[in-house]
This record gives sequence, structure tokens and C-alpha cells, in this order.
Amino acid sequence: MRRNLLLLFLFVSQLGFAQTPVKKEVVGRDVGQLKGLKISGRIIDEITGEALVGATVTVTETNLNMITDNNGTFELTLDRAEYNLQFRYVGYETIDYPIVAVGDGRISIKMLQEDFQLDDVVIFGRDPEKNIRSTDMGAITLSMNTIKELPPFLGEVDIIRSMATLPGVSQVGEASAGLNVRGGGADQNLIQFLGAPIYNPTHLFGLFTSFNADVVNDVTLYKSVIPSRYGGRGSSILDIVPKAGSVSKWGADVMLSNVSGKLSINGPIVKDKVSILGGIRGSYINWFLHAMSNPDLKNSNTNFYDGNLIISAPISDKNEFTYSFYRSYDDFSFASDTTVSWANTSHSLQWKSVLSEKLSLEALGYYTQYDYSIFNRSGINDFDLNSGIQDYGAKLFMSYQFSETNKVSFGGDFKQMKLQPGELIPTGPDEGVLPDKVQDEYGRESGLYFQQEFELGEKFGMSYGLRYDMYQYLGPRIVRDYAENQPISDGTAIGETSYGDGEQIANYNGLGPRGSLRYSFSKNSSIKVGYNRMYQFIHLISNTATIAPTDIWKLSDAFLEPQIVDQYSLGYYNNFKGNIFETSIEVYYKDIQNVVEYKDGANLIMQNHIETELVPAQGKAYGVELYVKKNLGRLTGWISYTYSRSLRRVLTPYEEEIINGGDWYPSNYDKPNEFSVIGNYKVSTNLSVSATFGYSTGRPITYPEAKFNYSGNSLAYFNRRNEQRLPDFHRLDLAVNFKLNGEGRFFDGDWTFSIINVYGRKNPFSLFFVDEFGSPPQAMRLAILGVPLPSISYAIKF
Repeated sequence: MRRNLLLLFLFVSQLGFAQTPVKKEVVGRDVGQLKGLKISGRIIDEITGEALVGATVTVTETNLNMITDNNGTFELTLDRAEYNLQFRYVGYETIDYPIVAVGDGRISIKMLQEDFQLDDVVIFGRDPEKNIRSTDMGAITLSMNTIKELPPFLGEVDIIRSMATLPGVSQVGEASAGLNVRGGGADQNLIQFLGAPIYNPTHLFGLFTSFNADVVNDVTLYKSVIPSRYGGRGSSILDIVPKAGSVSKWGADVMLSNVSGKLSINGPIVKDKVSILGGIRGSYINWFLHAMSNPDLKNSNTNFYDGNLIISAPISDKNEFTYSFYRSYDDFSFASDTTVSWANTSHSLQWKSVLSEKLSLEALGYYTQYDYSIFNRSGINDFDLNSGIQDYGAKLFMSYQFSETNKVSFGGDFKQMKLQPGELIPTGPDEGVLPDKVQDEYGRESGLYFQQEFELGEKFGMSYGLRYDMYQYLGPRIVRDYAENQPISDGTAIGETSYGDGEQIANYNGLGPRGSLRYSFSKNSSIKVGYNRMYQFIHLISNTATIAPTDIWKLSDAFLEPQIVDQYSLGYYNNFKGNIFETSIEVYYKDIQNVVEYKDGANLIMQNHIETELVPAQGKAYGVELYVKKNLGRLTGWISYTYSRSLRRVLTPYEEEIINGGDWYPSNYDKPNEFSVIGNYKVSTNLSVSATFGYSTGRPITYPEAKFNYSGNSLAYFNRRNEQRLPDFHRLDLAVNFKLNGEGRFFDGDWTFSIINVYGRKNPFSLFFVDEFGSPPQAMRLAILGVPLPSISYAIKF
């Protein structure tokens, strides 16, 4: 009896199983249409509600592939039939989604992040074939999962330094702020956080980046054919996109290292509707300085912090609002008498909307401020020297999707800038310092753009665009008049002209065409050619190789014309073994007009007529970039090599202004050879080892050729600029990461042990000369990191 009941039970259960069909969602309302059905949708993170930009949508029956746009949306044109859709996104579980298309309709897909196991770590962007299929050139996106695989610097994940491991991107030294991209200066990069420009992205003179990795989603660098929606800089755009908090539950991240700590908390304000993410990071590095034997360093102090607040409101599948607040602050006092400080503050409000199945909109407003100061408290001639920038603007972008292979985008932006170049305020009782203030500067910048991306069959793809930039230099201001046919100097000034509030002093405008063409040899290889023109209306006036808080930002005016950069690019791209290996080679040439150079012996501090200290220059840069990347397996990483040159030439009608006899000479950041090796090896599920090795040619420097006495003073004689070089740079960094997953023990979490500069290379940041009586000047080397520097950090998520 029991046997018969068991057989009956098995028979019924199998019968029920066999009769249960795979559930297919019916999409659309049945209107009898057979062809041309429009199926649209939006893909979001199941936990945070954040739109997944660049996710891949595949129709398996037709091999049709689509990539979601900036709002996470997609649109398919299908016939009336049954289909199996597949949704893929790096770091998320793949979703197989069967549907029955009976009419136009819309679906919503929620994807869940997967737990990374041995072969799931992908060091790349979103779509493994995007580098082959797209018309993008020189555009690289790194997710925070990728960046976190690199060895940390003193326990901190560093966004800026991670970008410097990519081909064509470099830094001038170990304590350098900003990036040098394809032969351009650090001021030629627009770094923006949710659309707001950030003018100094570093802590501690460049040793740390000022962006908290726990609040960053991904980072995209555009360095070749820059989309026409971006303007205002000559070399690159670094677009940093913040994370959104969870709309369903509260959570937190904590990290502690031997020099800094950070905390971030996120969760729903209105469940499933509005989320908040807050993060704060601070340093306690003074113990390290106070342990030094050097008395000046022992008596020095440094502090930094940064904070973020992000409110995200995905109120529907078609509308999402995001507000971002960002603040960073630094101060450094050397030997307890002089303090240097700088701070960034920004606010952004973004609205993304799907207006129809084909039309989408993105609107953004921002306000950003950068302040930098020097305080002297030595007791002799005490003073405060303050400078700053205020920048606020709005942007509007729209896109219209004609079809899966044809998209048009258009829009515009506007910004208003105020620069305070310097104000000197005496703070001591003595009269050794007199108050002084350099005139404020005002400028207005705007742009209109159009861009179209489309494919011509399976082989050809094209993207072309046009941007029209407009700029006005405004009063109030008193402007000097100079004698014609003579060099601009104090001695050739003949009068002054006064301009009222808002009155136009100078204006510039120009068309910036952008375009790229792709030819695919197969689904695994393609060749691309591109052209790009950029206008830049703000300049960093500095006689140092890297950004310093005391550098001067200057707007284009009647004497200083905007920089114009034309770039030509050619690239070949090939993926191997199912996109496990990705390779590329790109060559480029850049022509740069109106580069700013300074006269020999220029005085740049508190200069009300700085045009007398500057000369216009030409620039050119060219190079070849090689890139090999392994995306999957226990061992992942990339190798990059760049050969490049960055040159300058100053030719004017006046002999006293000509530099190096009018010959081409290396710029301050000309480093012909750059080589990087990045590797991460997964020993086990909870243990990984990573390493970074970098090598580069030493940057140019000017040595004194002789010394002479003048009025009882011993002075150095300099002849030709940037004729010598520092010794070559090379460094190895290692890190070991342990993931401890227990049952709530305190020590559960991520433990990272790292060593920066493993073999103690004394890479020179600069050379200086000490004058000794009766002998030639003695060269001295300044190394920022001259010994192996270990660190330990602990991070936990709950």
C-alpha cells in the first residue's frame, strides 16, 4: 500500500511539474500589430534604486544587443512573438527574462549585486565589448570595485592616482596634485563631482585624493574625442559619479588606518522613494610628523577632512532627482609659523527624466567655491593672504533615440565665475606689511552643442558633434593701456581704462567640432579615427610643475587669449579569448594655441597687472599608447606603456620675451616614457594580493649654469629653460587583502596590509642648490617618499 501511494505521489508530482510552463510576461496591450513593436524599460539596482548606466540588454533569438543610457533606460523594436531577454551588468547577477510581445509596452528590471567569487572579479567597465563596438576613443570608465583592487596609499583608495596608471595619463611626482593628460597641464583637466567643477582635488599637497571612495560609484576619463556636451578644458574631462543610498534599509561603512579614518551611513528617508548617503573622512597624521627627527617637521602640523551628503529620489521609473553636497579642507603649518590652507565646497542638483519612449532629459544646477590662504604667524610681518574662486552654472542635456543604432543629443550650459586673485591683510602690530588687494575678475561662459551617434550596417559606426562656445570677460575692472608695437611691461603703460559693473571688456567665441569613425573588422576588432577641438577660458598661472595652493587662476582677458586645442587620434582595438584579454594601441597629435608661459624672473604673487609677467606660447604634444588588460581569472590587471612628447615654443616680435632662442623645448611635464603594471591575484575567496609598478622618464628641470655677485649678493645664472632632467622615476607598491567573514565578530571585515615604495627608491620630487663660498652650487635632492612606507587599514560594512 505504501509503495502504491509513493508511486502515485511521484506520478502526480511529475505530472504537475510537466504541466507547469515557464512563465513569460506579456508585454503591451494586444492591438493586432505584427511588426515594429516598441518595448522599452529601465534597469535599476534592486537595493538602492540607482539607475544602472551601460547595462547590456540582449535578445537571444535575434542576437540584438542594447546598452542602457544615462537614465538606465533602453528601447527595443521587436516583432509580435515570444522572446528571451537577458540583462547583464558587471558585478550584478545576470537575469534571464522571457516575454511575450503583443504590443508596445514598458518593463522595469531590478538587478542585485552578486557576491564576488574567484572568477567573478572583472577589472573593466560595464560592457566587455564596448571598446570594440562603440565610437568612443580615449574614454575609460573604472568602477570602484576596480579601483579598490589596487594597492592603497597609506590605507586609502586613491581615485586620482588610479587614473595615473592608465596610458596617456601621468603625474609629475609623488606629491603632485592633478593629472597630466596627453601632454597637457593640470589646469587643462575638468574634474567634476556630479557636474560641479572641483579646482583642487587633493589633500596634503597631492599625497591623498580628496574624494572618499565610499561615496563614489564610478569614474570616467575622456581624453581623446570628448563628447560635445563637455567644454571648458583643453585636455580631458574626469567625470565622478556619486553613489546613491539604499531606498530599502540602513547600512554603514567604516574604515580605520594608521593615518586616517572614514565613516559613511546610508538608508531610506522615505522607504522605496528617497535615500540619503553621508560620508566623512579625516586624518590624524600628526603623530607621524612629530616622530620625525628633523626639527622643522617635528614642529609642523597637518590636518585634512572631507564630507559628502547625497540625497537621491528615484520617485518613479521616469524621474529621478539627486542632490550632492561636497566639502574638503586642508591646512598645513610648517615649523608652527606659516600655515597654508585650501578648501573646496560644492552643491549640485540633478534631474533625470524620461519624457517619452524616445526622448529623455537631464538638467543640472551647481555652485562651487575654492578658497586658498597663507597665514604667517612668525611674529615678524604677520599677514593673511587669501584667494578664491566662485563658480555657479546650469546645464541642460536632451537625447532622442530614433532607433537602436541612431541617437541624437543636444543641449547647452551656462556658468558665471568670480576670481579673487589675492588679498593681503596685515595681522601684526608692526608696519612691515601693507594691505593690498588684487582686482577681482568676472567671466561668463556658455555653450550650445549637438551630437549624433549612428551605425551604418554592421561594419561602420560614426559619431559627430559640434559645440559653440561663448565667453565674456566683464567689469568692474581698471585695465591698463600699453603703447603699441612694444612689449607689455610696466615701462610701456600709457594709461588706464575703467569698466563698470557687468560691462564687457573682452569676448571670445568659436566652433568646436568633434567626430570619430569606427570600422569593425569583426566582433573582436576595430579601428577608429577621431578629431576634437576644445576651448579653455581659464588658466593656471604657475612657475612650478604641479598645482600648489598658492598658484593663481586667471581668466582670459584682452591680453590673454583662450587656449585652443586640436587633437587628432587613431586607434586599433582587439579583444581575445571571449573578451578575457583586451588590447589597444592609440596614436595622437595635439596642437595647442595660446599656452601661458611666464617671463624669466616673473613675479606672480599679488600682481595687479599680471599680463606684464606672461608671454603667449605655442604647444604641441604627440605620442603612442599601448594597453593590455586581463579581465577574468585569478590574475587580473593591466599593462600600459606610453611614449609621448610635450613641447613649448615662445616666439614674439620682442627679443627680450623669446625663450630658448625660439626653439621648441620640453614642458614642465614632458616625460617621454611611462610604463605601468597593475596586477591582482586571488589566492582564495578571502585572500588577494595586488601590486603596482610604475616607471617614467624624469621630468625636465632648469639647472643654474653659473653664479655671479651683484651688489654684494651671490646670484644664480640660468640660461636655457628645461634643458636638464631629474633622475628617472620607478616604484613598486604591494598590498595584501584579507576578507574575514565570521559570525559578527569585531575583527570581521576587510584587513589590508600595504607597503608603498617597497625597495625604498628615493625618487626626487625636486632638486635645489645650496650656495657655498668658494665652490660651485651644490645640488640637493628632495624625496617625498624615500623609504618603504607600511600601512594597515580595517574596513567593515554593516
